[in-house]
Amino acid sequence: MTLLKQLILMIVLLFSVLFCGSIYLSVQNSRDFLTAELTTISQDTATSLGMQLSPLILDPQQQVIVQSMLDAVFDSGYYRKIQIVDVNGIVILERVAPLHINQVPDWFVRLFPIETPSGESLMSHGWQQVGSIRIAANPGIAYSSLWANSAHAFYWFLAAFILTLIAAISLLHVVLRPLRAVEMQAMAICNREYPAPSPLPWTLDLRRVVAAMNQMTQKLKEMFVEQMASIDRLRQDAYLDRLTGLPNRRYFDLHFRQILAADEALAYRALLFLEVSHLNTLNEQQGFQSVDALLMAVADILKTSLANNAEDSFIARMSGNTFACLIADAESEQVAQIASDLMQQLTMLNEKGMTPYTQIGHIGVVMYHAQTGSEWLSEVDLALRTAQAAGSNAVYLDEGQDKPALVTRNATQWRDLLQATLSQQNIELDTQRVKALDGQSLHHEVFARIRDIDGELIPAALFIPMAKRHGLLPQFDRLVIERCLTQMAATPAPTRMAINLFGISIADPEFMAWLTERLNAAPHLAQRLCFELAEQEAMNQLADVAGFIAKMTPLQVQVGLDNVGRGLSSLAYLNRLKVHYLKIDGAFSRHIDRDRDHQFYMDAMIKIAHGLDLLVIAKSVETAVEQTTLAAMRIDGIQGFAVEDVVKWNVN
Repeated sequence: MTLLKQLILMIVLLFSVLFCGSIYLSVQNSRDFLTAELTTISQDTATSLGMQLSPLILDPQQQVIVQSMLDAVFDSGYYRKIQIVDVNGIVILERVAPLHINQVPDWFVRLFPIETPSGESLMSHGWQQVGSIRIAANPGIAYSSLWANSAHAFYWFLAAFILTLIAAISLLHVVLRPLRAVEMQAMAICNREYPAPSPLPWTLDLRRVVAAMNQMTQKLKEMFVEQMASIDRLRQDAYLDRLTGLPNRRYFDLHFRQILAADEALAYRALLFLEVSHLNTLNEQQGFQSVDALLMAVADILKTSLANNAEDSFIARMSGNTFACLIADAESEQVAQIASDLMQQLTMLNEKGMTPYTQIGHIGVVMYHAQTGSEWLSEVDLALRTAQAAGSNAVYLDEGQDKPALVTRNATQWRDLLQATLSQQNIELDTQRVKALDGQSLHHEVFARIRDIDGELIPAALFIPMAKRHGLLPQFDRLVIERCLTQMAATPAPTRMAINLFGISIADPEFMAWLTERLNAAPHLAQRLCFELAEQEAMNQLADVAGFIAKMTPLQVQVGLDNVGRGLSSLAYLNRLKVHYLKIDGAFSRHIDRDRDHQFYMDAMIKIAHGLDLLVIAKSVETAVEQTTLAAMRIDGIQGFAVEDVVKWNVN
């Protein structure tokens, strides 16, 4: 029961006790007063009537007058019984009326009984006593008066009670408003929010409570911001180039190894190296400020050009004058155009006065053709040297040899294949278990594969970029969800199934309408689902993700963020997105038993996430040593081949 209800109940009980006590005392006092009044009236009437009847009582001729006088007094209704008795106690005349009480409840009469008061007067003739007269008053009049007074008192108290209760509730609402503000403040903290300080109330005790709550909220906010800043500083120091804000060589190697190990290389079609010329000479002639300005201008051109032409690409500064770009989802002709446009923009730096040299640099590009990571890096380094040998501002593209058949289709062939897959629902689902350290399953992540007309398996890393290019991602998300729900209904699984969704899907009103309707139709299946969104996509559409989570929460669908840490973005967004768990990018799990920076980052992420009531899952855990190291950090879950291989999920 709330404090407000308790106080209201206490007021009602207190008022009821006061009311009952006041009514009882009032009725008792009124009864005593009325009893005394009736006794007095009875005695006075008996005395008066006795004096009047004494000369007449012995005269037989006056009996009619005696009876008339007796009837006149009795018929007034104020008396219940009148008797005239002789000296021997024999009743001479008597008038008796039954007790009749108008409009007074029986329970009131039983609760407050009034004795019939009576008066007696002697009757004498001269010095001779001839009898006595006894008069008993009618208590019905007293009961009626007592009931009327009690009713008036009740209604007055009731009106006073209602007015007092309304005033008390209004006052309590005002007085307890700070407590409600404190409650909302506490709930906001539980929801990973830090609201503005609540205004201090005028009640001294509540003022201290609200002040303490405001101080605690501010301290928690400062702790969270400090932890976020600490992680951001760590990542910037370890993985970012301070001058350009781009990932450094260390993070490039980390990211590069991860995408190759995770079979994501197919999504990246080209590796580009750009080397800027004459930096040493420019530093000697104009100072490091000019060199820094030139490098920042080059970085801005790279970011702008790649964002406009290949938005999923990855850029890093490898060394003082060398930049690397992993270009995603582009054919050799498009890559050649990107490199040419990039060089054209770079040559304009001379015209802008950023460098006195017309030779800005050289670009070497190598297309992916199923080579290993070290082979790819060696080939692109050779391509860069070939471009340098070709002359000023040269671009050299190596299209590679022996390309796998999976990457040789043109745009039309890809569109036809994807549309045929959707129409025929020719998709295969695999799962991989995500387990807690105690061995229990947290969920199973679902992976999608498709097959071409020759039956060759095409991984998601390859067909997803193509589906995105042709605007088919929402349809593929819809197909995967529908097939998962069908399989879950046919073979109930003991744990949740985690499905990856794309940002473009949750931003599509038609897709969201379908998803909401589908899950509402099967709530018992919805509560066994998880949806995962890539952190980088979530950062770019926070409003869409927040709205998506708000729609999934009533359905008990969990939402998690995947590949956390890959984008090197600030974690402040966790205050806004009420996700259930974080999956840390596999690059930070690999060799974590030997990498101190990765250990520090993972440990900080776990502490922050646990402070926000989030689960943390490490991806790409491949060895028992990595698993042991993560367990010592109190990780919540792990995923990888050290846990369980990807298994086929039969969907018919």
